[in-house]
Amino acid sequence: MRRKLLLTYLTLTAVILLMLEVPLALSYSLNAYHQLATTRARETRELAVDARAVLARGASPTAFEQRLRRYESSHRTTVVLVDPDGRVAAASRTDVDVAAGALHSSLAKALRGESTGPSQHVGHSLRPGNVILAEPVQQGDEVIGALGSVASGAAVQRDVNQHTLLLIAAAALALTAVGVASVPLSRWLLRPIRQFDDTVHAIIDGAYDVRVRCGGPPEMHGLAVGFNRMADHLVTLLETQRAFVADASHQMRNPLTALRLRVETLEPGVRPEARKQLQQAVAEIERLSTLLDQLLRLARAEGRDQSVAPVNVGEVISTRVAAWEQAAARKDVTLLAPGTEGTVSACVPGHLEQILDVLIDNALHVSDTGTSITIRHVVAGAYARIQVIDEGPGLSAEDCRRALDRFWRGSNSAKREGSGLGLAIADTLAKANGGSLRLLPASPRGIEARVEMPLCPRTAQAGESRVLVPVCSQAAAN
Repeated sequence: MRRKLLLTYLTLTAVILLMLEVPLALSYSLNAYHQLATTRARETRELAVDARAVLARGASPTAFEQRLRRYESSHRTTVVLVDPDGRVAAASRTDVDVAAGALHSSLAKALRGESTGPSQHVGHSLRPGNVILAEPVQQGDEVIGALGSVASGAAVQRDVNQHTLLLIAAAALALTAVGVASVPLSRWLLRPIRQFDDTVHAIIDGAYDVRVRCGGPPEMHGLAVGFNRMADHLVTLLETQRAFVADASHQMRNPLTALRLRVETLEPGVRPEARKQLQQAVAEIERLSTLLDQLLRLARAEGRDQSVAPVNVGEVISTRVAAWEQAAARKDVTLLAPGTEGTVSACVPGHLEQILDVLIDNALHVSDTGTSITIRHVVAGAYARIQVIDEGPGLSAEDCRRALDRFWRGSNSAKREGSGLGLAIADTLAKANGGSLRLLPASPRGIEARVEMPLCPRTAQAGESRVLVPVCSQAAAN
C-alpha cells in the first residue's frame, strides 16, 4: 500500500507540474518569438527608409549591400530589396530566392503598400520558425519598392530549448523532493494501518493481550480506541465461553463418575429382566463422560496458542501407528505407513499426535475386517500433507463437508458410535497451527482425511517414498 500511496503522490505532483510547466514553456517561446519579431520589424523599417536612396536617386547599391551583409552576419537575418517590378535591387547575399512562398507573399503585399509585421507570424509552439517581415519603400505616397527580411529562429530555438530543459530539470527536482518527503509521510500515515494488521494477526494467532497503539493521524486515534475496546469485549466473551465449557466439563466429571459407581453397585439387586436397562444406563453414563472429556479437549484446543516447534512428521506417524497397533489387530485391519524422510512441520508439540489419533480412530471404526488403512505424508508446497485413507463405506461430498461440524454424526448416526466432536477437535487443532483438515472421497471407496501443516523454513522438498511398512497384518492378528 505504501508503494501505491507514493505512486499517487508522484502522479499528482507530475500532473500539477505538467499543467504549470507546459504553459510556461509555451509562454516563454511565444515571448521570445515576439521579442525577436518586434526587434527585426523596427530594424526592417529603418533599412527600408535608407533604401530610398538606392531606388529613388539611382545611387549605387554596393554600399547598401555591404551594409546588408554586415547586418546578416551580426543578426542572422537575410535582407532583400526589390523594385516595383519585383526584381532584386540589393541583397545581403546573392542566392536569395524572392519567389519562395512566404517571402514572395510578404514582398507582394509590401509592394501594394502593406506592411507585414510579427502579428502575421504567431509563435504558438515550442519550435518557433523564422520571422519573415516586409516593408514598403515609399517616395511620398508612391511605393517605389519593398524590403523584406528573413530572421533565423535558430537562436530563439536554442534559448527555448535551454529554458525547456531547465523546466524539466526543475520538475525532476520537484518530483525527487516530493518522493523523498513522501516516504516518511507515507510511513506516518500507514503506521496505524500496519499496527492494525499486526494486531489482527497477533489476535488470530492467539496473542489476545496485544492491542493497537494510538498513533498516526488524529483521525486514526478514535478508530484505534474503538478497535481496542471491541477486541477487549470479544476476548472477554471468548475467554468466558471457553472457561465455562472447560469448568462445566471438569466439574461434571466427578458427579458422573460417582453416578456410574452407584449405578453399577445396583447390579446385584436388579432383577435379571432389568439388567439390560441397567447396562444401557451405564453405557449412556460412559458416553456422557466421553462427551465431557471431548468438550474439555475442544475447549483446550481453542485456547491460547502455545509456542510452535519443529516436529518430525514421519516420527509422529510411526509412533501413532505403533500406538494403534493392538486396536487395529483386534479388527484384523492392516496399517500401512509409507513415509517421506526429512519432512519437518512447525506446530505446537502434541497437536499433530492428537489429530492423528482422531483420524486413525475414525478410520478404524468404519473399516471392515481384512481391509487396510494407509497413513502417508508428502511435501506439498509450503505444507506437509498427511493423508489417512481407509477402505470403509465412505461419505458423500456433502457429508464430507459437514463432517467437521460439531456433534455431526451423519444421516445414519444411529449406527455410529461417538459424540461427533472428534473431527471438530482435529479441525480446530489444525487451524490453530495455521493448517487445515479436509475429508475427501477416496477411490475406489473409503475416505481420505487430508491434513496440511505448515513446514519449517528450509525444509527439503523431498519426493514421496512408496515403501510400505506393514505395522499390523492379518497374520499378526491371528
